Amino acid sequence: MKWLQFLLLLPVLAFAQQPAGTQMDQQQFFEQSKQKMLPMMEKSIPAMKETKLCLDKVEDQAGFEKCAEIMTAMEKEIKARMGPVPGMPEGQTAPVKSPKDIKFNAETKKSMMQFLDRSIMIGSVMTKCFTGSSTMEQMQSCMQAARPKQ
Repeated sequence: MKWLQFLLLLPVLAFAQQPAGTQMDQQQFFEQSKQKMLPMMEKSIPAMKETKLCLDKVEDQAGFEKCAEIMTAMEKEIKARMGPVPGMPEGQTAPVKSPKDIKFNAETKKSMMQFLDRSIMIGSVMTKCFTGSSTMEQMQSCMQAARPKQ
């Protein structure tokens, strides 16, 4: 699941952290984040849905690994497009478990399905908020309104 968590962190990292050593007003940063993140989110949500449909049908390790290839390919594409992750020293990557390192069983499958459902929901909300917002304040308000009530 670590490989999927990376995808969810990308919007947060890109949106929340301004590049070090630069002076950029919030609106300019918002516009750049929106321009960079929307296309990636619009591609990652269908990939997560495809992974979920695939995962729903598998019952063994080999099938799981085949399903994981969908998100692994998406992760590579996003990493290439985004460049280095903010806060991560250059040339260093976050430790990521390979799908082969994850023991697939009914409990793991259930957990991954729940994680995918949540990831799809969060990605959809962020896409909706980015699309419907023209300012940082509107984006923040949209995201706040979409937060689940606890």
